[in-house]
Amino acid sequence: MPRVMKHIAVCLVSTVLLIVVPFALAGGFAKLSGGTDAVSSASEVIDKPSGSYTVLINRDRHKSESDLAAWHEFFSGGDFTIIFDDIECVTLAGDTGALTLARSFMSRLPENQMKVTTGDAVLTLSKAENGRFDMMIVSAEAAEKYGISDIYDGKNVDVIAVEDETA
Repeated sequence: MPRVMKHIAVCLVSTVLLIVVPFALAGGFAKLSGGTDAVSSASEVIDKPSGSYTVLINRDRHKSESDLAAWHEFFSGGDFTIIFDDIECVTLAGDTGALTLARSFMSRLPENQMKVTTGDAVLTLSKAENGRFDMMIVSAEAAEKYGISDIYDGKNVDVIAVEDETA
């Protein structure tokens, strides 16, 4: 009988060491008890900055009309349904209002659905003229300074105007 008890104890300790300890160290218990999930949005929504902005959407990167319509609704400030499309939104370096607006939009989406990057203005606009962008947010001042109409004139780009609600 003692050999059987010793065998059971060794098997039980081995199982705990091989399964339970790595699970606990990886945060498994916290995830089971209500940690963040893939569709939870940010805990704090960032307010939109004041001013006028332009959102450019490259239609070549968004073939689904339903997803494209949902992005239009989202950027226009309306109620939007669940969007299964991940995006990369680029802003111009030095355009702090556009960066704040992009972060505001990102805070309304599930975690990791929107990636916000900032790039050198001339290089980023050159890429955009050749269709090498997903979405772009530009303030009215930067749009006037750099003449962004070259990006969307006669191209497969949707333009959404985002205005300050208090203006």
